[in-house]
Amino acid sequence: MTRLFACLSLLFFLVPVTYVHGPTPPKNNSQYINLEPIRFSSDNPLRTSVGRLEFLAGWRMTSGNGDFGGISSMLALADNRFFFLSDAGVLIGFTLDEQNNKAVRPFIAPLPDGPAKMNEFAKEKWDAESLVYDPRTGQYWVGYEHHHELWRYGPSFARKEASQKVPKMQKWPQNGGAEAMLRLVDQKTGENRFLVFSEKAPFSKGGYQALIFDGDPAEPDTKSVRFGYQPPDGYNLTDAVLFGNDQALLLHRRFTPLDGVSAILSVAKPSEIKPDRVWTSTKIATLKPPMRVDNMEALAVTEEGGEKIIWIASDDNFNAVQETILLKFRLLKGKQKRKGPPAIPGKEKAGADPGFSSLGQ
Repeated sequence: MTRLFACLSLLFFLVPVTYVHGPTPPKNNSQYINLEPIRFSSDNPLRTSVGRLEFLAGWRMTSGNGDFGGISSMLALADNRFFFLSDAGVLIGFTLDEQNNKAVRPFIAPLPDGPAKMNEFAKEKWDAESLVYDPRTGQYWVGYEHHHELWRYGPSFARKEASQKVPKMQKWPQNGGAEAMLRLVDQKTGENRFLVFSEKAPFSKGGYQALIFDGDPAEPDTKSVRFGYQPPDGYNLTDAVLFGNDQALLLHRRFTPLDGVSAILSVAKPSEIKPDRVWTSTKIATLKPPMRVDNMEALAVTEEGGEKIIWIASDDNFNAVQETILLKFRLLKGKQKRKGPPAIPGKEKAGADPGFSSLGQ
């Protein structure tokens, strides 16, 4: 009987079989987004802080919509309204009801337009990686990694207004292009300047290339100059956002087979950026297992009660073993550095006021 069963099994694999496929199921265009509360640490439910970050809340985000996921950048707008941009060129948005863990007024929709296919055989893959917004005009700027293009869209993403295939970006790696972008506003003139960061294009003096645009980077006549950014060792920059007076927050990621995924958050001063020089930042927190961490790619800052609130979201790469999470932190104050040794009573220099150096020295 065993031999007969083996022969029948072999016959099943050897005899040609015709498979009949049914119709392709319709695409799931559901606009529903589910939010599931999560803890910060899997091994210590009481842990609520790391570095200068205090964990306030977190959610695992899911949707039946096949276009949901792949988050690469985000915006936090008024009234807890969030926009997420996926690397497939899809916009995801909702108003966050934190008390009830609900995504209110959600939507999932593609951008109205994007770069052309690289050739007639290529699939349409926009790979949108960076996003900034001007609340005064309602305009948005998007950086496309594979195509090395920067686009400007009108209010509500209604239409494309301008785009530039930036000459200085054309030798950047296809998978290491415009990963992050910052919009700087001149306090005197109100004019915009932009910083665009490559994830993987080496800079001759260390770190990776970045560009300073003295104007709108989507306009073809806007010139740019290079500088370098040195991320933490072994990490790559994934997003950046401005907060406070001359402060930038920068998000970095790393994956190794031994340690898995981790992320570093750091701060830096944009005023210290110089053309053809390397800009650096100071680490304020490291996220790594057993903390809830994935491929952290998106960053935003809001304010509550005079305190800075940091939002970080992950890119699941449309992979079933990864997840899309949104984490909320309070930014804790850093330690104040002493400008010099404390004064010793009775030891001030003759002729000097206590605590001050004499003029002319």
